[in-house]
Amino acid sequence: MSNTIIKVENLAKQYHLGQVGTGTMMHDVNRWWYKMRGKEDPYLKIGEANDRSTKGTSEYVWSLRDINFEVKQGEVLGIIGKNGAGKSTLLKILSRVTNPTVGNVKIKGRVASLLEVGTGFHPELTGRENIFLNGAILGMTKKK
Repeated sequence: MSNTIIKVENLAKQYHLGQVGTGTMMHDVNRWWYKMRGKEDPYLKIGEANDRSTKGTSEYVWSLRDINFEVKQGEVLGIIGKNGAGKSTLLKILSRVTNPTVGNVKIKGRVASLLEVGTGFHPELTGRENIFLNGAILGMTKKK
């Protein structure tokens, strides 16, 4: 039996920049309001390469492309990168909040999302204690 607990193969996530579905109803209403006043859509400023300094020429943007890795039991994984690199998108796919456009994710065990910054974090607890607290709220045990 393999001791690989997370295996990601050829993972990619693409988003379609359209009239509806920017993430929240407020953003969709905001987009409609800009369009009705003849102003530029504020959500079409992301380029294909996720370069926010130039306007994109496509309706599609790749958040992740060709991601491959394995995590074995007992290993620790850190995900680092600059803003817009796809860190949160990868975590959302791993926790099954969103589905990948291409590729496979195989996970042994349970994965839960603690993505939202400050969500349920108690300032008097350490980071580790806060993670255990949030895990307990999600029904997980402290067992290693």
